[in-house]
Amino acid sequence: MASTAQMIEQAVTHLQEEVPAFKKLRLVFGLDLRAKGDMQTYRVEVPGPKVSKGRGEDERCRVEIDRAQFNQLADEKSTVGSYRRAAETGHIRFEGDSNVAKLVIRVIEAHEQRAKLKKVH
Repeated sequence: MASTAQMIEQAVTHLQEEVPAFKKLRLVFGLDLRAKGDMQTYRVEVPGPKVSKGRGEDERCRVEIDRAQFNQLADEKSTVGSYRRAAETGHIRFEGDSNVAKLVIRVIEAHEQRAKLKKVH
């Protein structure tokens, strides 16, 4: 079974493969995985990804995900749309630099628009 850090690396890598624009994103963010009475905290740097336990002084934002939801999303079958739906339903929460959030949302929307155009043709 993969460690949590390995699961985070796999999830980020999978998203970078699905949305190539994410490979160009230079960002350090915090990731909090919340479970019953417990919180695991990680520092994630992209491109890479480089994952380490704990907080980083250089984080631009924090992402909080329920551990059970993260386990589902870390599955290789999850798509960027799965992450978007989890955020829309409150399973993923974001705090920090709003410009980072806007950039990520724009990249995802552009990716989804391209995917729709490919299906039409």
